[in-house]
Amino acid sequence: MFLCEKRITYLSLFRDEIKNGNVGFVKFVDKNRECRMDLQLKKLSGSCDGSYPLYFITETGKESLGEIYVQAGEANVIRYFKTDEEKIILSEKQIVQREICGILIPLQNNCYVSGMWKEPLEQWENPPKDKVERNIQENLVSVEEKPDIRAAYHREEKECSLSDDKWEQILGSYPQIHPFGDQRTFISMELKDFVILRAGYQKLLNNSFLLHGFYNYHHLILGPDMELGNKESDCFYVGVPGTYFEREKMVAVMFGFEGFECEGPVEIGKFGYYLRRVEL
Repeated sequence: MFLCEKRITYLSLFRDEIKNGNVGFVKFVDKNRECRMDLQLKKLSGSCDGSYPLYFITETGKESLGEIYVQAGEANVIRYFKTDEEKIILSEKQIVQREICGILIPLQNNCYVSGMWKEPLEQWENPPKDKVERNIQENLVSVEEKPDIRAAYHREEKECSLSDDKWEQILGSYPQIHPFGDQRTFISMELKDFVILRAGYQKLLNNSFLLHGFYNYHHLILGPDMELGNKESDCFYVGVPGTYFEREKMVAVMFGFEGFECEGPVEIGKFGYYLRRVEL
Protein backbone atom coordinates (compact mmCIF):
# COMPACT_ATOMS: atom_id res chain seq x y z
CA MET A 1 0.00 0.00 0.00
CA PHE A 2 1.34 3.40 -0.93
CA LEU A 3 1.52 6.20 1.63
CA CYS A 4 -1.42 8.18 0.29
CA GLU A 5 -3.90 5.35 -0.19
CA LYS A 6 -6.20 6.36 2.67
CA ARG A 7 -3.69 5.73 5.46
CA ILE A 8 -4.47 6.84 9.02
CA THR A 9 -1.79 6.82 11.72
CA TYR A 10 -2.15 7.86 15.36
CA LEU A 11 0.35 10.33 16.78
CA SER A 12 1.93 9.98 20.22
CA LEU A 13 3.61 12.49 22.51
CA PHE A 14 7.03 11.58 23.92
CA ARG A 15 8.37 13.53 26.90
CA ASP A 16 11.95 12.95 28.06
CA GLU A 17 11.92 10.05 25.59
CA ILE A 18 8.99 8.31 27.34
CA LYS A 19 5.62 7.87 25.64
CA ASN A 20 2.88 10.02 27.20
CA GLY A 21 -0.16 8.88 25.22
CA ASN A 22 -1.92 9.66 21.95
CA VAL A 23 -2.34 13.29 20.94
CA GLY A 24 -3.88 13.12 17.48
CA PHE A 25 -3.63 11.52 14.07
CA VAL A 26 -2.45 12.05 10.51
CA LYS A 27 -4.47 10.93 7.50
CA PHE A 28 -3.43 10.65 3.85
CA VAL A 29 -5.83 10.43 0.90
CA ASP A 30 -4.75 10.16 -2.73
CA LYS A 31 -6.98 11.49 -5.49
CA ASN A 32 -6.21 12.45 -9.07
CA ARG A 33 -2.42 12.28 -8.62
CA GLU A 34 -2.59 14.54 -5.58
CA CYS A 35 -2.09 13.49 -1.94
CA ARG A 36 -3.88 15.35 0.83
CA MET A 37 -2.42 15.16 4.33
CA ASP A 38 -4.66 16.04 7.29
CA LEU A 39 -2.81 16.30 10.61
CA GLN A 40 -4.57 17.06 13.88
CA LEU A 41 -2.99 17.53 17.29
CA LYS A 42 -4.85 17.96 20.57
CA LYS A 43 -4.37 17.61 24.32
CA LEU A 44 -0.90 19.16 24.20
CA SER A 45 0.18 21.35 27.10
CA GLY A 46 -0.23 25.07 26.60
CA SER A 47 3.52 25.36 27.15
CA CYS A 48 3.93 23.62 23.78
CA ASP A 49 2.37 26.53 21.88
CA GLY A 50 4.53 27.85 19.07
CA SER A 51 5.89 27.05 15.63
CA TYR A 52 7.64 23.70 15.05
CA PRO A 53 9.21 21.81 12.12
CA LEU A 54 7.34 18.91 10.56
CA TYR A 55 9.16 15.96 8.98
CA PHE A 56 8.59 12.78 7.05
CA ILE A 57 10.77 10.02 8.52
CA THR A 58 12.15 7.94 5.65
CA GLU A 59 14.08 4.69 5.59
CA THR A 60 17.37 6.58 5.63
CA GLY A 61 16.67 9.96 7.25
CA LYS A 62 14.05 12.71 7.36
CA GLU A 63 12.54 15.20 4.92
CA SER A 64 11.18 18.62 5.87
CA LEU A 65 7.50 19.40 5.32
CA GLY A 66 7.79 22.99 6.55
CA GLU A 67 6.39 24.10 9.90
CA ILE A 68 3.18 23.77 11.90
CA TYR A 69 1.76 26.16 14.47
CA VAL A 70 0.43 24.89 17.82
CA GLN A 71 -2.04 27.14 19.64
CA ALA A 72 -3.86 26.33 22.91
CA GLY A 73 -2.35 22.87 22.73
CA GLU A 74 -3.87 22.08 19.33
CA ALA A 75 -2.94 22.17 15.66
CA ASN A 76 -4.85 21.50 12.47
CA VAL A 77 -2.72 21.16 9.34
CA ILE A 78 -3.64 20.37 5.74
CA ARG A 79 -0.95 19.85 3.11
CA TYR A 80 -1.16 18.81 -0.55
CA PHE A 81 1.54 16.92 -2.45
CA LYS A 82 1.72 16.00 -6.10
CA THR A 83 2.20 12.29 -6.75
CA ASP A 84 3.89 10.67 -9.74
CA GLU A 85 3.34 6.92 -10.01
CA GLU A 86 5.05 5.54 -6.87
CA LYS A 87 6.62 8.83 -5.78
CA ILE A 88 5.55 11.87 -3.82
CA ILE A 89 6.88 15.28 -4.88
CA LEU A 90 8.21 17.71 -2.25
CA SER A 91 9.14 20.97 -3.97
CA GLU A 92 11.85 19.84 -6.37
CA LYS A 93 12.55 16.54 -4.61
CA GLN A 94 10.83 13.22 -5.21
CA ILE A 95 10.52 10.52 -2.53
CA VAL A 96 9.45 6.94 -3.10
CA GLN A 97 6.25 6.53 -1.10
CA ARG A 98 7.21 3.06 0.13
CA GLU A 99 10.32 4.56 1.77
CA ILE A 100 8.32 6.92 4.00
CA CYS A 101 8.04 5.46 7.51
CA GLY A 102 6.29 8.07 9.65
CA ILE A 103 5.84 11.62 10.92
CA LEU A 104 8.03 13.55 13.38
CA ILE A 105 7.36 16.90 15.10
CA PRO A 106 10.17 17.98 17.47
CA LEU A 107 8.75 20.19 20.22
CA GLN A 108 10.53 21.97 23.07
CA ASN A 109 11.80 20.77 26.45
CA ASN A 110 12.78 17.28 25.27
CA CYS A 111 9.34 16.59 23.81
CA TYR A 112 8.32 15.39 20.38
CA VAL A 113 5.32 13.97 18.54
CA SER A 114 5.72 10.92 16.35
CA GLY A 115 3.62 8.42 14.42
CA MET A 116 5.28 5.47 12.68
CA TRP A 117 3.73 2.91 10.34
CA LYS A 118 7.01 1.31 9.32
CA GLU A 119 10.43 0.86 10.94
CA PRO A 120 13.19 2.88 9.20
CA LEU A 121 16.37 1.15 8.07
CA GLU A 122 18.40 3.80 9.91
CA GLN A 123 17.67 6.04 12.86
CA TRP A 124 17.05 9.70 12.09
CA GLU A 125 19.47 12.32 13.35
CA ASN A 126 19.44 12.58 17.16
CA PRO A 127 16.79 9.82 17.38
CA PRO A 128 14.26 10.25 20.19
CA LYS A 129 14.26 6.56 21.15
CA ASP A 130 11.71 5.31 23.63
CA LYS A 131 13.46 5.33 26.99
CA VAL A 132 11.33 2.50 28.26
CA GLU A 133 12.69 0.18 25.53
CA ARG A 134 16.29 1.20 26.18
CA ASN A 135 16.00 0.78 29.93
CA ILE A 136 14.75 -2.74 29.45
CA GLN A 137 18.03 -3.59 27.74
CA GLU A 138 20.35 -1.59 30.02
CA ASN A 139 18.79 -1.95 33.45
CA LEU A 140 17.19 -5.38 33.61
CA VAL A 141 18.77 -6.18 36.97
CA SER A 142 17.34 -3.02 38.53
CA VAL A 143 13.75 -3.63 37.43
CA GLU A 144 11.38 -5.10 39.97
CA GLU A 145 10.97 -8.67 38.77
CA LYS A 146 8.56 -11.51 39.11
CA PRO A 147 9.67 -14.12 41.69
CA ASP A 148 13.41 -14.62 41.12
CA ILE A 149 13.09 -16.13 37.63
CA ARG A 150 16.17 -14.31 36.28
CA ALA A 151 18.24 -15.35 39.29
CA ALA A 152 17.04 -18.90 38.70
CA TYR A 153 18.34 -18.83 35.14
CA HIS A 154 21.76 -17.67 36.36
CA ARG A 155 21.83 -20.47 38.93
CA GLU A 156 20.88 -22.94 36.22
CA GLU A 157 23.91 -21.91 34.17
CA LYS A 158 26.27 -22.20 37.16
CA GLU A 159 24.89 -25.15 39.09
CA CYS A 160 22.54 -26.94 36.65
CA SER A 161 20.32 -27.49 39.69
CA LEU A 162 16.99 -26.45 38.17
CA SER A 163 14.58 -28.38 36.04
CA ASP A 164 15.60 -28.95 32.44
CA ASP A 165 12.23 -27.69 31.26
CA LYS A 166 12.53 -23.92 31.03
CA TRP A 167 8.88 -23.51 30.08
CA GLU A 168 7.77 -25.25 33.28
CA GLN A 169 9.88 -22.79 35.27
CA ILE A 170 8.25 -19.89 33.46
CA LEU A 171 4.75 -21.25 34.09
CA GLY A 172 5.50 -21.27 37.80
CA SER A 173 6.43 -17.58 37.84
CA TYR A 174 3.87 -15.86 35.56
CA PRO A 175 0.07 -15.59 35.40
CA GLN A 176 -1.37 -18.40 33.28
CA ILE A 177 -4.19 -17.66 30.83
CA HIS A 178 -6.18 -19.46 28.12
CA PRO A 179 -6.71 -16.67 25.56
CA PHE A 180 -8.32 -18.87 22.91
CA GLY A 181 -10.86 -20.68 25.06
CA ASP A 182 -9.19 -24.08 24.77
CA GLN A 183 -6.62 -26.14 26.70
CA ARG A 184 -3.55 -24.29 25.43
CA THR A 185 -1.81 -22.42 28.23
CA PHE A 186 -0.12 -19.07 27.68
CA ILE A 187 1.38 -16.59 30.13
CA SER A 188 0.66 -12.89 30.42
CA MET A 189 3.85 -10.85 30.15
CA GLU A 190 5.18 -7.29 29.94
CA LEU A 191 8.06 -5.68 28.07
CA LYS A 192 10.52 -6.20 30.92
CA ASP A 193 9.87 -9.94 30.75
CA PHE A 194 11.52 -10.33 27.33
CA VAL A 195 14.66 -11.39 29.19
CA ILE A 196 13.22 -14.93 29.22
CA LEU A 197 13.58 -15.11 25.43
CA ARG A 198 16.78 -15.91 23.61
CA ALA A 199 18.94 -12.84 23.02
CA GLY A 200 18.18 -12.69 19.31
CA TYR A 201 14.46 -12.20 19.99
CA GLN A 202 14.88 -9.42 22.54
CA LYS A 203 15.26 -7.02 19.61
CA LEU A 204 11.48 -7.31 19.30
CA LEU A 205 11.44 -4.59 21.97
CA ASN A 206 12.11 -2.22 19.06
CA ASN A 207 9.17 -3.56 17.02
CA SER A 208 6.67 -0.73 16.58
CA PHE A 209 3.67 -3.03 16.06
CA LEU A 210 4.41 -4.93 19.27
CA LEU A 211 4.87 -1.71 21.25
CA HIS A 212 1.66 -0.23 19.88
CA GLY A 213 -0.33 -3.29 20.99
CA PHE A 214 1.31 -3.36 24.42
CA TYR A 215 0.69 0.33 25.15
CA ASN A 216 -2.96 -0.05 24.12
CA TYR A 217 -3.73 -3.23 26.10
CA HIS A 218 -0.90 -3.30 28.71
CA HIS A 219 0.04 -6.94 28.20
CA LEU A 220 1.39 -9.51 25.76
CA ILE A 221 1.12 -13.29 25.75
CA LEU A 222 3.65 -16.08 25.32
CA GLY A 223 3.07 -19.78 24.91
CA PRO A 224 3.78 -23.01 23.01
CA ASP A 225 1.55 -24.17 20.18
CA MET A 226 2.17 -27.41 18.29
CA GLU A 227 -0.81 -26.76 16.03
CA LEU A 228 0.63 -23.49 14.77
CA GLY A 229 4.16 -24.93 14.58
CA ASN A 230 5.61 -27.89 12.76
CA LYS A 231 3.15 -30.48 14.17
CA GLU A 232 6.06 -32.44 15.68
CA SER A 233 7.10 -30.27 18.60
CA ASP A 234 5.95 -27.17 20.43
CA CYS A 235 6.82 -23.81 18.89
CA PHE A 236 6.65 -20.73 21.10
CA TYR A 237 4.77 -17.63 20.05
CA VAL A 238 4.54 -14.07 21.32
CA GLY A 239 1.04 -12.65 20.91
CA VAL A 240 0.21 -8.96 20.52
CA PRO A 241 -3.38 -8.05 21.47
CA GLY A 242 -5.53 -6.32 18.91
CA THR A 243 -8.67 -6.49 16.78
CA TYR A 244 -8.82 -8.14 13.40
CA PHE A 245 -9.04 -5.87 10.37
CA GLU A 246 -7.47 -6.36 6.96
CA ARG A 247 -5.43 -3.15 7.29
CA GLU A 248 -4.22 -4.15 10.74
CA LYS A 249 -3.33 -7.62 9.43
CA MET A 250 -1.24 -6.08 6.62
CA VAL A 251 0.67 -3.95 9.13
CA ALA A 252 1.21 -6.98 11.38
CA VAL A 253 2.65 -9.00 8.49
CA MET A 254 4.93 -6.10 7.59
CA PHE A 255 6.35 -6.22 11.13
CA GLY A 256 6.91 -9.98 11.06
CA PHE A 257 3.77 -11.40 12.67
CA GLU A 258 2.68 -14.62 11.06
CA GLY A 259 -1.01 -14.77 11.80
CA PHE A 260 -3.99 -13.89 13.96
CA GLU A 261 -5.93 -16.12 16.36
CA CYS A 262 -8.91 -15.51 18.63
CA GLU A 263 -11.49 -17.50 20.53
CA GLY A 264 -13.69 -19.07 17.88
CA PRO A 265 -13.69 -18.14 14.18
CA VAL A 266 -11.76 -15.10 12.98
CA GLU A 267 -14.11 -12.26 12.08
CA ILE A 268 -13.68 -8.58 11.23
CA GLY A 269 -13.51 -6.48 14.40
CA LYS A 270 -12.97 -9.45 16.72
CA PHE A 271 -10.42 -9.24 19.54
CA GLY A 272 -7.50 -11.65 19.54
CA TYR A 273 -3.74 -11.85 19.17
CA TYR A 274 -1.29 -11.35 16.30
CA LEU A 275 1.33 -14.08 16.69
CA ARG A 276 5.05 -14.30 15.98
CA ARG A 277 7.31 -17.30 16.56
CA VAL A 278 10.13 -16.95 19.13
CA GLU A 279 12.58 -19.20 20.99
CA LEU A 280 13.22 -19.49 24.72
